[in-house]
Amino acid sequence: MRLLCFIDNLGGGGAQRQLCRLATLLKGAGLDVAMLTYHDGGFFAEQLDRAGIPRHVAAGDGGLRRVRAIRRVIATVRPDVVLAFLPMPCFYAELAGLLGRRWGLVVGERSTAPGAESPKTRLMRALHRTADAVVTNSHANRRLIEASVPALRGRVSTVYNAVDLDAFRPTPVPPRAGGPLRFVVAASYQTLKNPAGWIEAMNVACRQSGANVVTDWYGGGASRGRGHDVRARSEGLVARYGLQDRVRLHDACGDIASRYAEAHVVALPSLIEGLPNVVCEGMACGRPVASSNVSDAAVLVKHRRTGALFDPTDARSMAAEIVWLAEQDDGALAEMGRLARARAERLFDPVPIMGAYRRLIEASAARKRAEPVYWPEEG
Repeated sequence: MRLLCFIDNLGGGGAQRQLCRLATLLKGAGLDVAMLTYHDGGFFAEQLDRAGIPRHVAAGDGGLRRVRAIRRVIATVRPDVVLAFLPMPCFYAELAGLLGRRWGLVVGERSTAPGAESPKTRLMRALHRTADAVVTNSHANRRLIEASVPALRGRVSTVYNAVDLDAFRPTPVPPRAGGPLRFVVAASYQTLKNPAGWIEAMNVACRQSGANVVTDWYGGGASRGRGHDVRARSEGLVARYGLQDRVRLHDACGDIASRYAEAHVVALPSLIEGLPNVVCEGMACGRPVASSNVSDAAVLVKHRRTGALFDPTDARSMAAEIVWLAEQDDGALAEMGRLARARAERLFDPVPIMGAYRRLIEASAARKRAEPVYWPEEG
């Protein structure tokens, strides 16, 4: 079977990471896989090249020109199925298939994004009715899609992200020996990732509650434009509160697993998420996770059993969980991490996740409506 994966670019984003990982897994399972983007190059291009997955770029500066370019690539590759990730690639793929589609189409949304009920988003989602299968990586987003387009109820699958459980594996928790509890955050410098809220919470925890904690935040997206502004504002907030020894802001790290290994707790204070790689990977590394209680976080993280959940809009809610985690001894943290790893092995094992996608792809190739997948539980 010939599969053409389609996304906007091969940059270092979570959706790009997931699609490239899935493409590699499916190729290893015997599918003939190629990748289509409409921007050349990117962080994951070399990974695809090593895996022997050919890359195609649809030239065109947007609009109908881009749709025509996508149709030309599809005509050249002649896939049995196109698997598209993210709203705009899904939209382009659906438009490309309107005039006599002879290939299966699986479209995937990845985040419970703001403005999900806007007229533009409703229109784009309405086109999902033309696809053979719709898949997302959180139950929260599945429910949002079904509420936006009632005709899609019972047609949207939830399949969680696959995690390389060998690359992200448990390591001994560093002993504190009277030192601080160390949080590691891996998230870009964007407002929706909420660095300002986390810094406010750290100020409350350290200055008002006396917690002995530090945070190392590793993030990209700060070289220009808004990302630079968010990082600059974050650095200014750290300076205003005198937290330079408590909150350290770094560039993105290529070997983030090694940073997780140095942490006592992996944290993510985002205002909005789909199924965040940071939370999944932190669990796989056997670390308690402190997470915003958004999207499917309560399915991933069992509150005060495998980590802690908080309201990301309330600095005091975040600070209370920071303090609670700091009060746990090394044995309690290790046990939370052990339970988190066990949960990761059940939720994020690549083999059954690849199998779920393969069932959807095979049904799509036959132009049959597949039974939806609800992975692996809800609530």
